[in-house]
Amino acid sequence: MSTQTIVFWILLVLWVLSFLYGYKKSFPSSIKTKDIAVNAIFFAIILVMGFVPQVGYITIIPGLSLTLLHIPVLIGSYLYGWKKGALLGLLFGVTSWIEALLNPTGFNAFFIYPWVSILPRVLFGILSGLFFQLLRKTPKIYANGLAVGGISFLLTCLHTVLVFLDLFVFYPSELSALFIGGSSLVNGVTFTFLAVIALGMLGEATLSALVVPSVGRGLQRLI
Repeated sequence: MSTQTIVFWILLVLWVLSFLYGYKKSFPSSIKTKDIAVNAIFFAIILVMGFVPQVGYITIIPGLSLTLLHIPVLIGSYLYGWKKGALLGLLFGVTSWIEALLNPTGFNAFFIYPWVSILPRVLFGILSGLFFQLLRKTPKIYANGLAVGGISFLLTCLHTVLVFLDLFVFYPSELSALFIGGSSLVNGVTFTFLAVIALGMLGEATLSALVVPSVGRGLQRLI
């Protein structure tokens, strides 16, 4: 295990412990029980989607998957804000990391590094929760399905941007070699690969725009 990996896990564990301590202190005991039950439901959904083949990670081409696990993260963020978003984003990232370890082929190989698979998903959860918390200050817009769908679409695109930004920060030479080639054949493969990623992102974003407002608002009424 490299020094970079050890430092990452130490920082992550410290962050999780401090996060959980603050999370616990912010709720009265009567709400904590309900919150634990809600967490268990969301955790179960993410784990099922993450580890049942072709449910949370749908293979488009070998080594590249369409990701649907951002949807429960967005729903949790919509209902509960950035703390829940961070927690669900962390679990999303852990499933992505384990999935990459089990199938480290193609583009998937980058995600065996936890700072690629976990870090951008935690940031995605936090930012999603913050956006929805701001939206909650205007109740009419917060209850508007089109507005929630549009924000879910944009946040899903932001998730893809965060992942690739993370890759360019940590592995600039590898990404440059992958996307910048000198021959027409390499450029053609790169263009096809980018087109598949873009279409996948638009598919993920469109699905989020449809699912998050309907499920989120339904759960809000139920809760």
